[in-house]
Amino acid sequence: MRLYYGRWSYKYEMAARLGAAGMIIIHTTPSAGYPFVVQTSWSGEQVQLPAESEPRIQVKSWFTEDAARKLVALSGNDFDKLIESAKSKDFKPVPLGVTTSLDFKNTIKKSTTANVYGMLRGSDPKVADEYVIYAAHHDHLGVGAPDARGDKIYNGALDNASGVAQLLAIGKAFKALPKNAQRRSVVLLFVAAEEQGLLGSQYYAQHPTVPAGRIAVDINFDGGSIFGRTRDIVYVGKGRSSLDAVVDAVAQTQGRIVTAEQSSDGGQFYRSDQFSFAKIGVPAVCLHTGTDFIGNAAAWSRRQQKEYEKHTHRPSDQIDDSWVFDGMVEDAQLGFLVGLVVANSDDFPRWLPGDEFEAARKAAVAAAKTR
Repeated sequence: MRLYYGRWSYKYEMAARLGAAGMIIIHTTPSAGYPFVVQTSWSGEQVQLPAESEPRIQVKSWFTEDAARKLVALSGNDFDKLIESAKSKDFKPVPLGVTTSLDFKNTIKKSTTANVYGMLRGSDPKVADEYVIYAAHHDHLGVGAPDARGDKIYNGALDNASGVAQLLAIGKAFKALPKNAQRRSVVLLFVAAEEQGLLGSQYYAQHPTVPAGRIAVDINFDGGSIFGRTRDIVYVGKGRSSLDAVVDAVAQTQGRIVTAEQSSDGGQFYRSDQFSFAKIGVPAVCLHTGTDFIGNAAAWSRRQQKEYEKHTHRPSDQIDDSWVFDGMVEDAQLGFLVGLVVANSDDFPRWLPGDEFEAARKAAVAAAKTR
């Protein structure tokens, strides 16, 4: 399973901590888990949060593997041999002796966006100051490069208006419960700028409205099911926390099974807003559409989902008459029930022993007890 340390964002952060002026990441599809996407996902205006106390590097850059091979060849070194030697703990950086110059002309502007949240207060004075947070990102890419039809509005209907709709439905469900139905408080959090690097959730995690050690769980929705009901639900983060038992139990009431993300080496856990919460120690559940669609063969299911990938981060991600909402509703019901169970449980969710975020959780919980 890929860990945070394999993500490109961690590499840039570490380079900054070590005092590097800039960094070039060599992209290979097998190691990244996806094709080279810089030109499509990072074209146009880029956004980042203002620096606080953390160091930043001046230049963040990417090379394709082919371009890296050409650069290394200029130095007289063998690219494949260098890659192989870098797999050893004894590896030492090899100066290439290749020099170049970089010239950037950037226009910098400040802009403002907003996270939006609402809270339903819990009924138990002993745990009402502990929170179940539901999150979904309300942004997309806005107006950008036109497609073949001239459409330049990136609607983001699946990614992530569908997730926002699920949160709104969950909020209505909690509001409709009898008084005192949940012991812990429930928060609906709609974060901004996810598509620009999880910036809205990152800001919330850096400046939480409640102490991190009092956040029981983050339940994240990033896209809903538009092809119908499934016999399974994909739980991104499965196998990492005590929440596994809760998700499994709730899924059983629906006659469904819980599966882990289909390609754990793609690092999906680190590519949506639950990651920002995990970094401050909060156990997280991210629920994705299942793959076993009722009434259809597995090949059909894979084909439908693969076909819709052509619309991801494009103007064509927009609602149409082919969408089927039954599965989206059932997934929202599952998420609602998971949060309700956690809100009323005597147990406080935790990462499993040895997980990379376990230490952050323990520290956050200890800090919250002193406040």
